[in-house]
Amino acid sequence: MRRFGLIFGGLALAAVVAGAGFAQAQGAFGEVIAGRQASMKQGGGNMGAIKKALDAGGDLTGVATNAQGVADWGRKMASVFPAGSGPESGVKTNALPEIWVSKGDFEKLAANLGAEADKLMAALKANDKTAATAAFAATGGACGACHRTYRAKI
Repeated sequence: MRRFGLIFGGLALAAVVAGAGFAQAQGAFGEVIAGRQASMKQGGGNMGAIKKALDAGGDLTGVATNAQGVADWGRKMASVFPAGSGPESGVKTNALPEIWVSKGDFEKLAANLGAEADKLMAALKANDKTAATAAFAATGGACGACHRTYRAKI
């Protein structure tokens, strides 16, 4: 009976330690995941503001900073997906494991988003609606390329 108590106690202790480690990992990655989700939402808001300005047909220079935000995000994006911050972290995320399996491709797509958004920013600063409309479509395509491959369907 005493042996059973020792085994059961050892298993209980192991479960507590494993649970604490899991909770600690969730806490560390929880902040990373929440930060990148907020940045994704901000990027969507930036694109929405640009679309609204394009549709309104007025001066476009005021939303060039929104394109700058998207470009900055594209250059930073790959760095906020550290190993372990995917679904295995236990934190709700739409990031698919393919991000880490194909990290080089993911980094290339993120950099492309930054480059396309730079072109959009230049067109907006020039107040060139034709160029801005084309650059907006290309920037949106760059967003979609990543989402189609690396984001879970929601």
